[in-house]
Amino acid sequence: MTAWTWKEVPSAGDAPEFRIFDGEIEKPALDDRQYSLLELHNGIQVVVVSDQAADKAAACLTVATGYTLDPDDLPGLAHFCEHMITKASDEDPPRDRCAKSLNCHCSLNTGLGAFIRTNGGSRNAATGPTSTEYWFSISPTKLAGGLLRLAACFHAPLFTESLTAREINAVDSEYKRNLQNDARRVLQLTKSLSVPGHPWAHFGTGNYESLTAAGRQAGKDTDEEEVLRETRRRLVAWWKEQYCASRMMLAVVGRESVDELTALVVPHFSKIPNRGLNPRPAVKDGVWGPEHMGTVLFVQTVKDYYAVKLSFQLPDLREHYATKPAAFLAHFLGHEGPGSVCAYLKKKGWILDLSAGPSGRSREPQFFNIQSRLTLEGYLHYRDVVRAIFNYISLLRASALEPYHFAEVQAMAETSFRFQEKAQPHRYASTLAHTLSEPYPPEWLLSGAHLYREWNEPLVRSILEGFTPKQARVTLEAKNHLGQVIGQDVQWQSEKWYGTQYTVKRLEDSFLETLREPNANQDLHLPAPNPFIPEDLSVDKVEVPKPLQYPTLVQRTEMSHLWHKKDDQFWAPKVHVRIDIKRYAPHPGLHSFHAYRLRSHIGSTSLLVDLVDDALAEIAYDATLAGLSYSVTNQLEGLAVSVAGYNDKIHVLLHTVLEKLCGLQVQPERFNVIRENVQREYENFYMGQPSGLSETYAQWMFMPTMFTPAQKLQELPLLSESDIGRHRDDLLSKVFLEVLVNGNMGRERALDILHHTEECLNARPLSHSEIPRQRALLLPPGSDVLSRRWHANPKEMNSSLSYYLQFGEVTDTPLRCHLALIAHLMNEPCYSILRTQEQLGYVVGSAEWAVNGTIGLRVRIQSVGAPWFLESRVDAFLETIGARLAGMSAAEFDAQKDGLVATLLERPKNLGEETARFWGQIRAGRYDFLRKETDAATIRALTRAELASTYNALVRPSTSTGHPRTRKKLCVHLLSQQLSEDPPPRPCTITLGTEADAGGAAESAFKASLPCAPAATPVRSPALGEHGRAFGPPLCAGETADATHTSTSKGESIAAVIDVGVGARAPASEGATSARL
Repeated sequence: MTAWTWKEVPSAGDAPEFRIFDGEIEKPALDDRQYSLLELHNGIQVVVVSDQAADKAAACLTVATGYTLDPDDLPGLAHFCEHMITKASDEDPPRDRCAKSLNCHCSLNTGLGAFIRTNGGSRNAATGPTSTEYWFSISPTKLAGGLLRLAACFHAPLFTESLTAREINAVDSEYKRNLQNDARRVLQLTKSLSVPGHPWAHFGTGNYESLTAAGRQAGKDTDEEEVLRETRRRLVAWWKEQYCASRMMLAVVGRESVDELTALVVPHFSKIPNRGLNPRPAVKDGVWGPEHMGTVLFVQTVKDYYAVKLSFQLPDLREHYATKPAAFLAHFLGHEGPGSVCAYLKKKGWILDLSAGPSGRSREPQFFNIQSRLTLEGYLHYRDVVRAIFNYISLLRASALEPYHFAEVQAMAETSFRFQEKAQPHRYASTLAHTLSEPYPPEWLLSGAHLYREWNEPLVRSILEGFTPKQARVTLEAKNHLGQVIGQDVQWQSEKWYGTQYTVKRLEDSFLETLREPNANQDLHLPAPNPFIPEDLSVDKVEVPKPLQYPTLVQRTEMSHLWHKKDDQFWAPKVHVRIDIKRYAPHPGLHSFHAYRLRSHIGSTSLLVDLVDDALAEIAYDATLAGLSYSVTNQLEGLAVSVAGYNDKIHVLLHTVLEKLCGLQVQPERFNVIRENVQREYENFYMGQPSGLSETYAQWMFMPTMFTPAQKLQELPLLSESDIGRHRDDLLSKVFLEVLVNGNMGRERALDILHHTEECLNARPLSHSEIPRQRALLLPPGSDVLSRRWHANPKEMNSSLSYYLQFGEVTDTPLRCHLALIAHLMNEPCYSILRTQEQLGYVVGSAEWAVNGTIGLRVRIQSVGAPWFLESRVDAFLETIGARLAGMSAAEFDAQKDGLVATLLERPKNLGEETARFWGQIRAGRYDFLRKETDAATIRALTRAELASTYNALVRPSTSTGHPRTRKKLCVHLLSQQLSEDPPPRPCTITLGTEADAGGAAESAFKASLPCAPAATPVRSPALGEHGRAFGPPLCAGETADATHTSTSKGESIAAVIDVGVGARAPASEGATSARL
């Protein structure tokens, strides 16, 4: 390691002096960006990253202060500070400060949040145990404005008094959102069972009670305003005590040069005061005392599942970044291949999966966790599961660690770093800002977290020596603990903040003694050499003037389509292969038998893919260690298979996956295990987050064919292992394939992959009419539909509203672009008005929404308030946006368009993102790979009058209810069982989900009466290659090859198109049978 130096840079103009690292930063081979590492005079560590190709800029400021530094009497204060500090600063424009403090919404909002969202960006913040991060992304030309505003939040925050109650309520809403979240509940419980007074036990989220307790204890509880003033006073005092420039790390990514980025950073961030605090405070004192180790913690969960976790405290490993001993041990204990404890426990039928590794960041308490989801039998035998894990630990202690183990881990880490692709700028900035807080040498800023540089066997074995039964804590999770496991007369306790029920028992000395015995399990052994380690990492690099923006259809047969693109911009030795296996589905509307058969097939397909994945885990785990990935998933149209990673062995992995899919021999024991898990997943579905559930229920309303988890549950008991084999053979007997090969692979090898896939499947082709196509239902103009459901969890206090306005078909380019701009205009005010000002809930947002070829606008709110009240507030909000649009200046309208266009034209940052874009169009059947460019051009030409006309016709409540009525609205009300008020009368077209329609007959009849959008038709473009004529008539003279086919011309009235177009559709219950598929 070279001894580099730091160079002093004197002050100049408004930029104070600073230091710059003059050494060379170790970079991945593919990284063409320029880096500069700075230290400002106030102690802030900074890395600026110049990426001249960047079409999105970003910054992240991380403070080495987290909730472990909360005062004992004010849990959640660090989190509350995170909420308050970016809301207003002394350098915000006065008009913006007025908007924030007086709860008004000015037409021009230029504080940090509004500035970011208006200019095509996003932002967020998060509070952890020992750090808090604040990041944003933005259009690259607006980076300077974003940095100015971000810096002001830290050198001149206002902590506006009028916002105190609002932001405490926001914290409280976040807390209530997670009250029934098992992961949060178990985490807080395990933290609370620590040495008394240890900061690790702090309640990091906070809530209204915890943040106002200090004010009440100070005798101010008779006056709520006084209580809030006291909370704010304590916040400001804590900020001065804990926020300090020397604790801050800043990462900035932009397309300016490193010198220009430095000039943007130094003047603004040098204003943040250095208060002389410990720059990197750590919490490394022991978390557990003797009473916490050698115990089993029984936890009652909200959802129905079984899980076990074995935990050990780790020593302070910050200085051992070159060896990474805990991560190296995870290679063995988390292994899933032959001889692993995971493979052994699966064969016993006791577990579904297993993972192992260190938790947490280096400055906080760290634990080595070995955790597994259990079957019911595994829960009953949890002691045998724990014994098997200790057997493997004993095996590790007694075994010679052959050199190839470390060599493989080291080699794959080096290969992964060498060919590391770019990520989204805000994620990269966040990673870099956190990395600056680690003790890596400056030259290892990028590589320190990735590379294994030294083999230190004594250190590894010293960590392993700490993995003893006496130093372990076992956590056993279940919804209902059985007496034969936990014993009788259990005294349950309740955790303070989440109310989690638990009890702790000591492990008996006799059991501890058995856990200390040498391993005698002959099924356990260390991993063999990995056959998937790539050998050929060459890249076929051919420079091109401009990267191609689409794959090409290189082969089209009655059996398949093969899409291919040879990588021309990322230059990694990687490839992504996606395969859609579409099968014929009998039309469920033709006969009730077909509906039953399709439902049965859907359930069988779910079991099939889970059984395939289960069978592949042991065989293909080595591939995942070698930088490869795979998946087999089910969908309504059939199956999807994907493999990705280093192209050298990708064909071997694909063959392994297809061979297992086509030749799976279902074992009765594993069938019962997987069926049990699938049943539990279906049942737990209805216990999910209300906002996610209401969104899913809304989506179901537009799907002609949909089988819910409840319907699938009815079929599970009727299925046997022999049914799965027959179903697989039937499913794969007649198919159509859509295949995409994208990456470092030529056309001929792509054709080989297709041919091998077809040989493995050995299927007959579907006829053209049998190929399933995605369709969506269309609401008639003037619709006002309400679907009402109750949440299954009686303890869930949150309700949810999904408010959806259907616009029309995605093929309508002007309509699509109007929707995109309306959604962009609404994004920031939806958050600032409905969430920040009106305090409706923590989960509040608006966005475009698409279902199988139809598009619309949705607003989603999760709240303790009643959904009908939330709906009324959304109606009022939409009126506000209509008025704002009517009064918007030309300059602001153009700025909004520019922000949206910048977002649309953002290029993929890596091969995975590019593949996802291509695959989205292929799966939709449109092949419209240039849609973003088409939309950007259309949006640039949009006028405010055109957009206002569409908004008034399709969105605004007061102007869309005349004659003809054009708005098409669907609301889903997901009701908490804790709501005390009854739903009011509803003057809408139809209300679904009433007690009289408990079986869903009215909903089914309503859906059957709706027309269907047409199935997707391909867009003619050069992507179709020589096969273009097969998809439609030849291009007309003067028509460009990449012209997007649209259902309206640019000058047509969208409202008129909706009135005529929808009325012309045949209802789903009439006409062609494809209306339901």
